[in-house]
Amino acid sequence: MIWTRGEVIPDDALHISAFDRTFEHGLGLFETLRTWDGHPTLLDRHLARLRRSARQLGLIIDPEDLPDASAVRRLKGVGPTAGSGDVRLRIVLTGGVHGPSSDPEKSTLWMSAGPLPPPTRTDGIRIVRSILADPDDPLARHKTLNYWRRRIELARAAAERADEVLCVTPDGRICEGTRSNVFLVRDGRLITPGTDGPLLEGIMRRVVIEHARQHGVDVVEGPVDLAAIDSADEAFLTNSVRGILPAARLLQAELPAPGPLTKRLWDAILPWLESGGTIP
Repeated sequence: MIWTRGEVIPDDALHISAFDRTFEHGLGLFETLRTWDGHPTLLDRHLARLRRSARQLGLIIDPEDLPDASAVRRLKGVGPTAGSGDVRLRIVLTGGVHGPSSDPEKSTLWMSAGPLPPPTRTDGIRIVRSILADPDDPLARHKTLNYWRRRIELARAAAERADEVLCVTPDGRICEGTRSNVFLVRDGRLITPGTDGPLLEGIMRRVVIEHARQHGVDVVEGPVDLAAIDSADEAFLTNSVRGILPAARLLQAELPAPGPLTKRLWDAILPWLESGGTIP
């Protein structure tokens, strides 16, 4: 079952034109999030990013097509996810169909729900390799449907019993993971690549930065060289579905997982997520 245009319908009842630019050229956007103790806590933030990317890339969204918390509840309560606790949510916006020159290009938006992914390893995630990130990639700051290369790299990592891959610029600066943002901890400070580089500003990344500063933790956003890993006391990744992921290995470095600051932050953020964002 999926939600689209205010209705919950069977997934095979959705009709998309064969001339939609998603099929012609791979154009489109998506957002992936989850419920936390039943609350779609980060939904509004994901929708804001979707609208921003659509505007910058020239895709048309009808505001009435966007889901809200009630749409999540309706979708969560039917089909295979009914009564299953928390779920993973995926919102997709297609590239749209070329219409007459006087008409906007019509996109299709829908939301699906499915089970959460299996838990990550309890002893911390492992990253053993990196790939080059293109500093001039105009799509790097958007969550586009053009995701093929990253899926290939994740499959290669899994074959090596690793969990993620770092994206690094040709001059040796860390950008992100293929589906996560990166944080290092050194001397009680959080260090994370700035969003002026070729990376997607993750929703959970921003949540972590906000909570860290609220708890008096200094956060440095800016260029992060690969060499910074060698002096890190701990490290973690962030992802909207998995939250904070402590890193036990980051390329050549072995690290505590979770480190004390990583654990402190997650102990503060998780109750906020599970409250629907109502805990100050």
